[in-house]
Amino acid sequence: MIEIKKLTKEFATPRGKITVLKDFSLTVKEGIFLGVSGKSGAGKSTLLSLIAGLQKADSGEILIDGKNILALNDKDLCAFRNKNIGFISQEQSFLENLTVLDNVRLPVYLGGGKAGQAPSERALALLESLGIAHLANSFPRELSGGENHRVLIARALMNDPQLILADEATESVDSERTEQIVAIFKKLADQGKTVIFVSHDKSALKDCNQQIVIDY
Repeated sequence: MIEIKKLTKEFATPRGKITVLKDFSLTVKEGIFLGVSGKSGAGKSTLLSLIAGLQKADSGEILIDGKNILALNDKDLCAFRNKNIGFISQEQSFLENLTVLDNVRLPVYLGGGKAGQAPSERALALLESLGIAHLANSFPRELSGGENHRVLIARALMNDPQLILADEATESVDSERTEQIVAIFKKLADQGKTVIFVSHDKSALKDCNQQIVIDY
């Protein structure tokens, strides 16, 4: 379960501080597929980055299964994130010298695991579920934007995280692929995982069993 208590985040600009989130509170239980919408710049992506521990809040608490991630040091936070959180960013960040398959298996390596048959089988199964198993031995630079976005989803799910944070995960894909990705998220929530899905496309959020609008 995720509990966010009075979360505030500000950014410094040449014109002064901008408050993106102020005293924001939210509870998301296991098995919830939460859709997050709102106008551009409202703080949706910032919220996901804060939950993932990729940015620091100015005040407040973020509790994931009772653990306040804002109180963790960098080393412990990285370990916690790799084990428990699958983050699908808008930015397509890959190790360009690695194949798609090896990029998907990265979370296993980062967690201290070894390359082997089981990680390879899981990675290939994830790629297959997203319709891109045939690209396993390709390199990210050889793929389209939509294909790379699906690689990001596979990588985020590699360690079977309990919490999935998806920032515009259906961007750059057609309606058929959008339905496929949303169905995967819904299935994960049905299995008891927590999925938080940010999207500007309201039709992509129709299967979410809980929705919020961020509009600061």
